[in-house]
Amino acid sequence: MAEMHKYGLSNQPPDIPQILQEAQNRWLRPTEICQILSNYKKFSIAPEPPNRPPSGSLFLFDRKILRYFRKDGHIWRKKKDGKTVKEAHEKLKVGSVDVLHCYYAHGEENENFQRRTYWLLEE
Repeated sequence: MAEMHKYGLSNQPPDIPQILQEAQNRWLRPTEICQILSNYKKFSIAPEPPNRPPSGSLFLFDRKILRYFRKDGHIWRKKKDGKTVKEAHEKLKVGSVDVLHCYYAHGEENENFQRRTYWLLEE
């Protein structure tokens, strides 16, 4: 429970099935992402990246084990060098505290298609 307070989350247990359902239709809020990442043991960790996952998909990876989790078969917009995927990097807050890294990339064929990658900031 101390983990929940660390991210400014309530004492109420998160409604993970509801959060996952809503993730199919909208971007999750930083508090919801923190709830998922703080409760990662309730999920299956993907052993490899999916091939061309559809919009609204949500996967958990151990990025220390699965190095190339971004290789998902989609074509992402590249930097000017034409090789590297162009990713924006942001820190997201819960309350007034930075708690999450967020990297996102836009699709090459459809710029409204995005991949967002989150992980908790180290203390």
